Amino acid sequence: MPRRFPDDEGFDKVNFIIDSWTTGCNAPWYIYVETMKPAALRAFLVLLSFGWADVLRGRLRPKGLGRRTSKRKGRWNRRIPRFPEIGNTIGKSLPFGEQLDDFVKWGTNTRFLWRIDNLMQAGLFWWLVVDVVEDFVFNWTSLLYESYWCQPDPPGRFSYNRDSWWIIPGNTWYPVSFPNEDYEEGPPVWTLVTGYSGPNGCTAAVACAFEKHPAGTPSTSFQVKVIHAVTGWTIFESGVQNLDAEGKAQDVIKGSIPPNTQFVVRAWTDGTWGIITSGVIVAVEEVNQ
Repeated sequence: MPRRFPDDEGFDKVNFIIDSWTTGCNAPWYIYVETMKPAALRAFLVLLSFGWADVLRGRLRPKGLGRRTSKRKGRWNRRIPRFPEIGNTIGKSLPFGEQLDDFVKWGTNTRFLWRIDNLMQAGLFWWLVVDVVEDFVFNWTSLLYESYWCQPDPPGRFSYNRDSWWIIPGNTWYPVSFPNEDYEEGPPVWTLVTGYSGPNGCTAAVACAFEKHPAGTPSTSFQVKVIHAVTGWTIFESGVQNLDAEGKAQDVIKGSIPPNTQFVVRAWTDGTWGIITSGVIVAVEEVNQ
């Protein structure tokens, strides 16, 4: 999805248009029509707009200033569609215009200046056309790519939590389950004690709250890691977390999991037993931008 530039002028605007039309969008045809209508109306109104200078120019311009061209070139010019110059038309139709013409007389030299003005106005008009076309495509593209059909699909994700005790034996890496689903729009996916990263891989984070068990040798440290469910190799882990004076600790780890990988969460403590009092695991699909 192209990003709209904060500066909507000039080069940035052209870049946005190019990026938009080179980005796939599977919108149906009527969405193109619906998003085009406001942009086309705005462009039409800009072409129709005029200023008082146009009105005055239309009133004061002397007659008979058409360019001298060959008959062949004249036939070609007549084939080019002309957009109506509303300001000039109003100026020519102003009341009491004949009386004003009696006071304003244009000599040969001043009529030549009007010919230069005609050329300048023609150039400015086509510059306006280019600017209006650019604005039209930019406005149309902006509306189109803000529509539902052209928005990129959100990445897959899940969140599961544990809100009850999970007793783990000491001096062994023991699997941790997260049975309560908050949401899951996979891939990736999670099933009680096992996750699957999906075809694009994912970024996962695990948080666990731990406290020592009252029986046996009390724990002094706690650690969590994520491992490959088949090979057993460690994907990512934390350092050892020492328990505080109340015999509690928290551990949070985060890392990237390769595509098409089954993974599990394992916890370790140095006591005879340990208690994971709560925890959560979340994962988001890794999507190449």
